[in-house]
Order: sequence, then C-alpha cells, then structure tokens
Amino acid sequence: MIGGLIAIAIAIWFYRTAVQIQDPRPVFWAVNGVAAYYIVVFVWWILVLKPASASLHHGGTMKLYALHVAGYALGLLLAWFVRKRWLASSAGESS
Repeated sequence: MIGGLIAIAIAIWFYRTAVQIQDPRPVFWAVNGVAAYYIVVFVWWILVLKPASASLHHGGTMKLYALHVAGYALGLLLAWFVRKRWLASSAGESS
C-alpha cells in the first residue's frame, strides 16, 4: 500500500514538473517516473527482499520492515534522479 501511494505521488510530481516546464508530454513523463520507481522496487524485491524474508521470517520483523522501506527509498531515489537528469534537463532543450 505504501508503494502504491509513493507511485501516485511520483506520477503527480512528474506530471506537474512537465507542465511547469511546458513539456508537451506530461503523461509520458508521469508514466516514466512511475516505471523507474517500480523497476527498482521489483528488482529489490527479487534480489534482496525475497531471499531475506526466508531467513528473517521468524524473529526478524524489524529488519524485514527496514528492507521494505529501503526498497521504497531506492525507488524514490531513482525517480528523483530520472526527474533531475532527463525531465528537468529537457526544459533547457525546448527553450
């Protein structure tokens, strides 16, 4: 549920940034931001969270929760990077 709320916030963030810089494709950027976020979260889930949950299933709930939050944080970090690197830099190209 937290991941879905973060994805919605990222879509709004990217959409509003694209509108602010007057990019003609705000929906494209919103979809790309959410896709970047979910790719990282999915890879984190496959490579880290799934194997760790097997070993931390009993007694490691705080560590498991921290791993969940770390995946969301990495996804958000990549979305921020995509926004800074490509979306915000496209404003200079369109002017």
